[in-house]
Amino acid sequence: MDEYLSVTAAVLLGGMVVCGAVAVATGWLLPWLRRRTLRPALRGYGTVLFGGGLLLSMSYGAFGVFDDSPALVDAAFLANMVMIVAGGYLQMLSTRERVDA
Repeated sequence: MDEYLSVTAAVLLGGMVVCGAVAVATGWLLPWLRRRTLRPALRGYGTVLFGGGLLLSMSYGAFGVFDDSPALVDAAFLANMVMIVAGGYLQMLSTRERVDA
């Protein structure tokens, strides 16, 4: 049963990363994000970081990659948290009002 949940979460997070990459490359956003997002590329970078951090966190936890070394588990956890926080921050910045006008 856990394999089905892991695969489902990986597919959804992979779709999130793909949507972020499309936003970076073309500036296209999902329809419900278009009205409040001023900088689509910045939103895309944030989405890629956020989704990638969640995907990596889920994958090393689900498959037990670092079972032999607790130090590697802690380092991977911190790296994933930095990715998630940085991605959320970039997404927040993409919706702020411009001050250079």
